Amino acid sequence: MACCPRSFCFFLPTCLPCSGCCVNRLAVRLLRSSQTIALRYLNILSLCLSSFCDLVLTLFPSSRVLHLLSAMPKKKSPEHFFQRACEKGSDINKAIVNGIAVKKHIEPKTEKNYARALGLWNGYARDHPGADPYDLETLKDFVRIMAYGIDGIYGDPKAGEKSVLQYWKDFTAGWRRHASLITPETTQSVTNFIKIHLRDELGLAHRKRLRSYGITNHFIHLGTQLWEKDWQIYDKPRIRVDTWAKIQLYIFTSARVGEYIESTCRAGSGRGLYYRDMTFGVFRNERGEAEFAIQVVRDAKNMTLTPEKRPEHSVHEGLEPRPLFCNPVLTMLARAIADNAFRDYSTMEELLEIEPPENEMYHLRQNESVLGKPFFHVVSTGEMEKADTFSRRLRELGVRAGYLRPPTIHDFRAEGLYLVDKLYSAAQRMKHGGHRDERTYCDSYMPNNAGTDLQGGYFDGKLRSIVNDRFRGLTLHRNPELWQALPARKQHELKDTPEFAAFEVEIDVLAPKAKKDPAAKERRQTLMADKRKLVAEELSRCQKLQPSKLLASPDDAELMGYHRSQFHRIRRLMPERDRLASNLFLVAPIRSNEGRSVLRDMIALCRQEAEVPFRPGLEPEKCTCLMADHKLELDRKPAAERWRHIYGCYKKRLVASYGFAEPCFDCSEWIVGGDAWNDHCEMHLGRPEMLPIQCNPFVYGGTLACPGYCPFCSGNTALPAPTRMQQFLDREKWKAHIDGHIEMLDGCKATRCTHPRRKCVDAFPSVLEMKFHLQDVHCIQFTKGMKRRRSGSEVKFEPDRRKRSRKTKDHDQDVKLERWPQSLLFTIIEYPDIGTLN
Repeated sequence: MACCPRSFCFFLPTCLPCSGCCVNRLAVRLLRSSQTIALRYLNILSLCLSSFCDLVLTLFPSSRVLHLLSAMPKKKSPEHFFQRACEKGSDINKAIVNGIAVKKHIEPKTEKNYARALGLWNGYARDHPGADPYDLETLKDFVRIMAYGIDGIYGDPKAGEKSVLQYWKDFTAGWRRHASLITPETTQSVTNFIKIHLRDELGLAHRKRLRSYGITNHFIHLGTQLWEKDWQIYDKPRIRVDTWAKIQLYIFTSARVGEYIESTCRAGSGRGLYYRDMTFGVFRNERGEAEFAIQVVRDAKNMTLTPEKRPEHSVHEGLEPRPLFCNPVLTMLARAIADNAFRDYSTMEELLEIEPPENEMYHLRQNESVLGKPFFHVVSTGEMEKADTFSRRLRELGVRAGYLRPPTIHDFRAEGLYLVDKLYSAAQRMKHGGHRDERTYCDSYMPNNAGTDLQGGYFDGKLRSIVNDRFRGLTLHRNPELWQALPARKQHELKDTPEFAAFEVEIDVLAPKAKKDPAAKERRQTLMADKRKLVAEELSRCQKLQPSKLLASPDDAELMGYHRSQFHRIRRLMPERDRLASNLFLVAPIRSNEGRSVLRDMIALCRQEAEVPFRPGLEPEKCTCLMADHKLELDRKPAAERWRHIYGCYKKRLVASYGFAEPCFDCSEWIVGGDAWNDHCEMHLGRPEMLPIQCNPFVYGGTLACPGYCPFCSGNTALPAPTRMQQFLDREKWKAHIDGHIEMLDGCKATRCTHPRRKCVDAFPSVLEMKFHLQDVHCIQFTKGMKRRRSGSEVKFEPDRRKRSRKTKDHDQDVKLERWPQSLLFTIIEYPDIGTLN
């Protein structure tokens, strides 16, 4: 019997040690011997096999051996193989079998880049008839023109060398997919043309921007801005919780921005973090205390076809005490409870009372209905959130926190990988970062400052790391007083420039035509966008030149604009955010009273429709209208109209009972009685440190948070207290009152600010300087047309101007001029003199 010696040695059984080992040793010698010696070994092997088979038949019954032999799969003939394939349906549908070459699958973003490059070539070919994409001279000219058309970034108008090379790469790759390959010699020649000749001609930036690192301080600054100082109005309060949960998860897992939400390179894929990718658990930590932990699976880059290798990360409450805003489990748990994600527990109290067993993780099972739901989803649609939306929100948050070049998720990823490299092995670092090449970290993430301290090593051996850590933090510069809008003086100077004046004139000319002519409307919108861009560029230039000096005390901070004072002015309208602004920065565990309060408030934010959803104290039942149909119609109206109606009805009832009623918006109290109102105003004036510095009527999310005041009247001691504390609910009426005071000062050469709280400059050299002061400090706007474009997630501060309804003629004059929904928390305080009014 002929057999293959190589396969023969693997066929031999090894159940009998003596015979198997003997035969295996002979087979190894056979494979290493010459042909003559191999024949000898074959004879020996045949004898061994024969004796081995006899031994098997002796030890085992023949029926058992036959059964084992019959159980072995039979060899399939080609005919039988293809017959089975036909039976399984190989001949049913052959539509995919054709002569068309199959290209590699690419992501939608890559396909879009290829289409852009090919579109540029089509435009070039129209302008240059007869252009040949395989001609070297033609391609050089095409790339040169393309390089001139690419815009730079980070304030540099020139394109970078990497950008031009990427455009060229997109063109060659796209042309190869849709036509045929451009020869490698031509491709390389054009590449060298870019690196040598175009670099010299255009001054292409050939150095990459240095890597920045998001250290702990930057994380703290972002959290402080978002929860303690932020004036941003999001469409839904849940977005604030979502934003912080994403920031925490990205930082503590060193993920890329497109690995938990839908990347722009995977547009339309819906890929990201789902509830099915998360495992919630409770365990007993090293101190024997119950602790929550969450494990997530990252949809890592370059692991589309190997999902079983995706990195897994765990986040926990933390063993050492830290401020609550540093706890990632807190925000993620609040979101999960708000989504009713847990199968066996529905309330916060039930989860906090869990006592897990020793030495194991108790698994918190999720509802089947949420497993296919994105953890970070768009509130209105339920779809996976987009990476560009989150990146924009993160950038805007960084600017509000004082960063001219805000930290990005990749900056925090670089810092995280640096720390992992210091604390763990190289293999753990690669798995944590989702890397397959060990050189990736050294080439792209490792700081140029290696973190060494040879100075300490030379002398006493006490090595220091704090110096290098602080320098690494300087890669992201922050100015706590960064201007969020142009100062009044800069606005005035910009308005006098010919370019800005030309925009203003043409916009005013097109205003009446834009209502009927679509072309005029589009042109006017373009001009307004260009004007906003001009203002933004001027602001960016001023921010770069803005002084950044350390302050001796917080009182020395420059009060420029209204942004940083907004949250302080409206926080009492939002009890959840008001408590979070204080409790989140306390050092406490989740199960403490403070931790429970924070978790409860975050759950409430996730379920609210608006940060100021209604005005407690002015509920619909306080409406004095008794008709059921009218009440039903009132419930259907927008919140602004509904509040305005209830306010009018409620005030009319109080005036009818007491003769006078006025709400104090600063105290959130209703004052009834003229004498009581006079005493209340004198009480405020007697404490000037409590008076608001900002005098403008402030509308937050459609809600009047603060009325307007007159800085001239409030500082005039000759006026009665109610006149000095007059509250303006309508911006136009307030502005007209202020303009009247300014007109009286136009003939003066020097004047001073009379606001009773702030010690302003004794005298200003001119009325113009006085206006600059009033605008920058007291928020009285004199320069128009300087507002920057609001972000998509920001709601307008000012109410919409609409025609007044005749039905509001019986309402208070201030109220019917201003459209502001919802209410402050008003409480009625009755004073002793009320009885004299009856």
